[in-house]
Amino acid sequence: MSQDCHDLHHLLHIAARALPGLTGEIGMADRHQLICGEPGNTTRVAQLHAHWQRSHPEAGPHYWSARSWSLLIWQPIYLSVLAVYLCGRAPCLANMGQSMNEGSVHGFRLPAHCPYRGDRKALMGCASEQLTAFVETQLAEFNLVATIYPKMARLLAADCLRAALLLAQRNEPISDEALLEAERDWLGALGLPGGGALAVLDLDDGRTCLGMGRKVCCQHFRRADGELCDSCPKLDRDERLQRLRALAC
Repeated sequence: MSQDCHDLHHLLHIAARALPGLTGEIGMADRHQLICGEPGNTTRVAQLHAHWQRSHPEAGPHYWSARSWSLLIWQPIYLSVLAVYLCGRAPCLANMGQSMNEGSVHGFRLPAHCPYRGDRKALMGCASEQLTAFVETQLAEFNLVATIYPKMARLLAADCLRAALLLAQRNEPISDEALLEAERDWLGALGLPGGGALAVLDLDDGRTCLGMGRKVCCQHFRRADGELCDSCPKLDRDERLQRLRALAC
């Protein structure tokens, strides 16, 4: 195995260990996979959107679009953030193929390449540049299939980024202060809205930790079996913090 592939293989192994389900392979994308920006990809995006229409017709277009959009962007975001913090690398997202099965997007392929190296600031800049291109290209493509407001799409991307940062902190010693700074830096580099939203939680034993503060509702409550998530911005602030503290304990 070449050094290039060795670095990429190690990166994929570390990412999958940190988040089971984020399973990557090295190789060219399969023609049945989602490939952002490639001709014909709108057909596959439409299939994903149609799945959620069929599965939850009662939930309505806001849910169908939010759910489909979130599935399209979560793997590139988590992979990039985990690579920077857990591996000291930044993978190239060009020609990333994402696997879709019955409305779920899990698993992907990346062409063989040498992930970028550098200090954390340089890697964040590199990863942010790639993620910005991915999100904006995917947004334009998505809106050929269904409608999602650009602000909502970018807020959902920002919330996904926050969740990825919290996961990185659970796997790598990162102080709360450093993570709050990282949140600001990433959002700034990506040009994403929402400001700081990671919540500082005061626990019963005197410790503090960071919890997920979302800036936009994922619309899950619109399903017949749905409800407001514990970090939903539609919740009263005190109730949201109480739920987040219970999860942290």
